[in-house]
Amino acid sequence: QGHGERIREIFQCEQLLATRASAELLEAAATAISQRGAFVVALSGGSIPTLLSPALLASAETAQFERWHIFMADERYVAEADSNSNLGAWRQALLTQAGIPTEQIYGIDMTLPLAAASRAYQDALCCVLARFTPAATAGSATVPRLDAIVLGMGPDGHTASLFPSHDLLQENECWVAAISNSPKPPACRVTLTMPTLTSARLALFIVTGASKAAAVANAFSAEPAVPAGHVLASQRTLWCLDASAAVELVQAEQKSAQLYS
Repeated sequence: QGHGERIREIFQCEQLLATRASAELLEAAATAISQRGAFVVALSGGSIPTLLSPALLASAETAQFERWHIFMADERYVAEADSNSNLGAWRQALLTQAGIPTEQIYGIDMTLPLAAASRAYQDALCCVLARFTPAATAGSATVPRLDAIVLGMGPDGHTASLFPSHDLLQENECWVAAISNSPKPPACRVTLTMPTLTSARLALFIVTGASKAAAVANAFSAEPAVPAGHVLASQRTLWCLDASAAVELVQAEQKSAQLYS
């Protein structure tokens, strides 16, 4: 399966970054709703909910939030009230205020054991996407195609709960997988797998802070070692970086330009 362009944009402050990233997401939503009647998106946690939500809420009148279907790109296997819950963070920052119907917000079923909860989440994702969107094909398997995935990246280059050198990076038969040995606590999580990330129409990365600079440069190198560097969505991959996260990438690009000039 092919992939679209990958672009990186650098911002001097987080507010400009948030405005740009939310505009990209809202444009993807408008396209999906006009073409397919719904916007199916997977969101990531960390600092992203508080960073993006104000700009998204500022566009509430035009966002058509009632047509949004919300999944998590990864979720910790904890109750939603737990401070580690990505869905809990998004509900607090955006989802309740935006008025997204609760039946269109899909969380992990904590009444199930971890592996069963992961399978149920995959079933829910496939069920929603089957209503609105044709699937992508990878080899002989049909991968669910999300309209957009919002991703972050850790200093080690992990994205969603796909960590460097972890066996889960090789998973290509499940679209959602359980992880019980996450290098970053909490250990038990549910995550979208790499085929699901790369089949999305849009992958929107939001990466800030100097601690990410080395991993950002690696992600954009010719042969990236970090998982985030392997995410190339089917139509468009946009990295929104603040200046401190981009510093080593910019240095590498300048060095490369000098070599070829």
